[in-house]
Order: sequence, then structure tokens, then C-alpha cells
Amino acid sequence: MKVISYNIQYGRGQDGVIDLVRSCNAIRGADIICLQEVDQHWQRSGDLDQAAEISGLLPSYYAVYGSSFDVDASAPAAHGAITNRRRRHGNMILSRWPILSMRTLNLPKQDYAEKFNMHMTCIEAVIDTGSAALRIYNYHGGYLEAAERLMQVEYFADVFARSPGEGGAWSGESNIGGDDWSNRRPAPPLPASAIFCGDFNARPDSEEYRFMIESTGLEDCWALVDPANRMTSTGYRESADGIEDYGKIDHIMVTPDLSAAVQRVAIDHAANGSDHKPVEAVLRLA
Repeated sequence: MKVISYNIQYGRGQDGVIDLVRSCNAIRGADIICLQEVDQHWQRSGDLDQAAEISGLLPSYYAVYGSSFDVDASAPAAHGAITNRRRRHGNMILSRWPILSMRTLNLPKQDYAEKFNMHMTCIEAVIDTGSAALRIYNYHGGYLEAAERLMQVEYFADVFARSPGEGGAWSGESNIGGDDWSNRRPAPPLPASAIFCGDFNARPDSEEYRFMIESTGLEDCWALVDPANRMTSTGYRESADGIEDYGKIDHIMVTPDLSAAVQRVAIDHAANGSDHKPVEAVLRLA
């Protein structure tokens, strides 16, 4: 099973051109895909619903989208009718298996007054691969300061720890007063086994990264199978001095029960459809 995490920067490549086809070509063929920075109805990205566009470009995948940043982008017409639209910036999970349930986790936000900041997102999906039911987390941490990222990690660690005990999207008896709330479907699980992906905006030597590992018990796939390259940069940007690298800020982690299943990790350095590079992990599930 190949898992890819990719911050697509709404499809804007290192050449400044927005090209979702190029972004999708870099991830095509993976089994589970976690994308960050997917726009809906932004002027900068052509006012498109990029989640719908990506689903159209990758039609063989099940897909969900979630955003904690959600503001008005509606358009009133002259005759008074309202075209209701929302401007969102969030995360997307695509899977070759059905996505049994999904929820959006709103990460804590600080007000920096002099700097643009926005609500960041983590989405949780439950996928049954046939051999295993897995929680998939697609996380995008704040870019400004470690203090905010630590708040976000603390929040996530709490949700992560208590989620299996809460049960899935629905649980328990489905018949309430004679009404069937199950829609004649079995209750979706919320398994203990999990894969965490995303743009953490923090390197492995950061305090917030260490807190994530220590508080959740998650294990970094690079530390498991390629520790010599666990600091290899995954983000790049142009500066006055040329190309500047962000460091290793994109990560894939797994719960300890999946650590032995991790076979290989890689960074696609050839992909140029964003200021990040896609990262991938290959797992062999029993």
C-alpha cells in the first residue's frame, strides 16, 4: 500500500504557474493520498472548486475534503437571487477504497495582529482496505510560530488518544423510537491503527515534532526505515539568494502496530508542482 502526502500549494509550482494536472500526475497511482492547501473559490486560483477539479482528474478515487478556514464567497445577482459559495482552504484525502467516515478537526489558532494567520485543519478518515481498518489523519500545522504549533499538537494528541474509545461516526443501537438511524449500514469503526500524514511546518529537531512523537506514540516512517535521510528537505522556495529549503517539514507517521509494515519511504524530488515535494511510504499489510 502506497501512501502519499503532498502540500500542493493550490497547484502553484516553482515556476509560479497553477497547474492541477501537474499536481495530480505526481500522485497518480498511490493507494491513499493526503493533500494540503486545496482551494475552493479563491481569486488567486481562478475561483475554482479545486477539490471537485482534483476528483475529476482522479476519477477512480473516493475523496473527502475538509476546511477549518471557511468564509463568505457568495455572489448576489441583480434580481436578488444569491449564489451561495464559501471560500475555503483545506485538506483532501483520496483513497482507492471507500472512505467509511470523515470528520474535520479545527486546530487552535492565535491572533498575531501584524501577520496573516488562518484556521488550520486536520481531517480524519476511516478506510477499510479489506485487510485492515485504518484511521488516516491529514494534518496541516501553522506556519508562523512554534508556540501555535505546540497548541495544535496538544489538541491533536488529545483527540487522537480518545478517539477509539468514542466509537465511530455513529455507534450503539441504531433504532431510535422505531426509526433506523443506520441507513441499513453497519456502524463504521474507529480503529486504533492509524497513519498520520501532513505538512507539519516543523522539522524532526523541533520541540513540536518531539512533542507529537512523545504524546501520541506515533513513529516516523523515516526513522523506522531510512534514518540517515530523516532530515532531507521536503520544502523549497525562491529567495534573493536563490533556492532556500524549509527542511524536512512533511511527515508520515504510523502507530506502533504498523511499524513493522513500513517497507520503504521516498521523497519525489522531481515533482515541481508546488513549493513542497511529495513524500511517500509503502506499507505491507497482512
